Amino acid sequence: MWIIDFLKANCKNCYACVRTCPVSAIKVQKEQAKIMKERCIGCGKCLKVCPKNAKHVQSELYKVGEYLKAEEKVVISVAPSFAAVWGEESIYLPGLLKKLGFYAVEETVVGAELVTRVYETYAQMPGDQCYITSCCPTVNAMIQKHYPEVLPYLMPVVSPAICHSRLMKQKYGEQTKVVFLGPCLSKKIEGMEEETLDAILTFEEFIEWIKALDIKLEEQPIIPFDEVEERQRLYPTVGGVTATIDLERSPRKVIQIDGIEECKEMMSYIVQGAFKNCLLEMHGCRQSCIAGAGMPQDGVPIYERKERIRRYAAGQMVCQNVEMYPEQILDEGRKNVEKSEQPSIQLHKVFSSLKKELKVPSEVEIEAILNSIGKETPLDELNCGSCGYKTCRDKAIAVYNGLAEPYMCLPYMRQKAETLTNIIFEATPNMIIMVDEALEVIEMNPAAKKFFKIKREDYLHFPVGAFFDESVFEEVRKTKQNCLNQKVVLRYNEATVIQSILWSEYHQIMLWIGSDMTSDEKQAQKLQHMKMEAIDMAQQVINKQMTVAQEIASLLGETTAETKVTLTKLKQLIQEEEAMKQ
Repeated sequence: MWIIDFLKANCKNCYACVRTCPVSAIKVQKEQAKIMKERCIGCGKCLKVCPKNAKHVQSELYKVGEYLKAEEKVVISVAPSFAAVWGEESIYLPGLLKKLGFYAVEETVVGAELVTRVYETYAQMPGDQCYITSCCPTVNAMIQKHYPEVLPYLMPVVSPAICHSRLMKQKYGEQTKVVFLGPCLSKKIEGMEEETLDAILTFEEFIEWIKALDIKLEEQPIIPFDEVEERQRLYPTVGGVTATIDLERSPRKVIQIDGIEECKEMMSYIVQGAFKNCLLEMHGCRQSCIAGAGMPQDGVPIYERKERIRRYAAGQMVCQNVEMYPEQILDEGRKNVEKSEQPSIQLHKVFSSLKKELKVPSEVEIEAILNSIGKETPLDELNCGSCGYKTCRDKAIAVYNGLAEPYMCLPYMRQKAETLTNIIFEATPNMIIMVDEALEVIEMNPAAKKFFKIKREDYLHFPVGAFFDESVFEEVRKTKQNCLNQKVVLRYNEATVIQSILWSEYHQIMLWIGSDMTSDEKQAQKLQHMKMEAIDMAQQVINKQMTVAQEIASLLGETTAETKVTLTKLKQLIQEEEAMKQ
């Protein structure tokens, strides 16, 4: 399971995530969006734009809870952007973390200080080489997975979070569990590769945790951080990284870039050699870490978050009774650090290429894919971007690589749907009439026009009462309830129809759908008349048969009596003859 993905049940094929992803790391298969870990840089933009909230972020809260329940030594490194979340209440955060069971609570700026020293070394190196800061894991992942040609410019230095986790392992023991708490989703990617980071929590996850525990931040005791280094407190803001570097001996110009698109643009210029002798501070998130994907969606403006960082830094200085401007504090802190001994931890990191090249289709194959979605000429290629790809050809290449499906072209699907709708509307033998809320006819299909023997210019905005009983339409409009399969005789042409009146809430119109039953009705009446005639004829035949039967019975009765008399006489005669013989 990748650190972020989409819930299958909620995906509705809106392609908002595909359009938003700056590195095309989302594929759509079987109507389901899925994040490709080999291309994902963990920026979290796709999760923010999902209208169905179908996001799934792999949480390590359970793991952290198990660490604490097991009474292991668990320490936590808190990213300096915490003040942007809790503002003036930030002073209660260490106390809360201690209450939850963390053995030690430190700020990640402890590691940032050592990383800054290495950055200074690169900034002061001779030559006109450009260097890119490596503190943002989103930028690092983007370079490794999508711009490996820029790797020579990326400083091979671990991030402050990794630096601090290694320091904490060294300080509290290798068996100590180190948890990082911060604003960044891509830190979860970084944590998968770093042995000294045992769990990563975002601020958003942490807030949900303390809500579930029903813990109030402001009710916790005020406990200072175990180690505090004030001069790095602006680290999570744009320019905060390079602001801590001694540039007096550096020949390089400092350029600060924030935002994925801006970073991508700068990388293309670097490869072209457009920039020389520069120190590039790059942040994947606009406004740097204080706008990270793991920050809570609490509606706090970004400029308020920046102000909270500034106020918190100033407040810490006041609490320590240090009466200096922030710039002076930075200088003083730098001098103190230079006098201190460098801890023996590994800060070097090799960033290797992780790019997975896409298969390149031939021109014939691209044209075949384009033709399958109705794009037969260059004029058909709208390049509207609704599918999530900049051009239709880019989308065709994605289809070829199994990253997209042909039907994702919204103009094509709309045209196809409209074509099917028009075919049904034009070809159906049923009569269809559209009626607006003013009870006026706004459209008829050919079957209806033929039935009423009327032209478009004659029926357009014609009152529906001229054709039908208006009261039925008024009832449907009022109740929003459909009237189905009603048999009526139209006063317009004395025709008999079976009608249904349907209300469309979305379009705020009524659809009259009718079937002409006039000929059927006449045929039925004719059949009924024939049946009645047949019944009358049958009755007459029956009556005649009864009469004949009665007459026959009467005649049979008379002849039978006569036969009896004759036979009786014959019998008597024979008997008399026999008597005389004797």
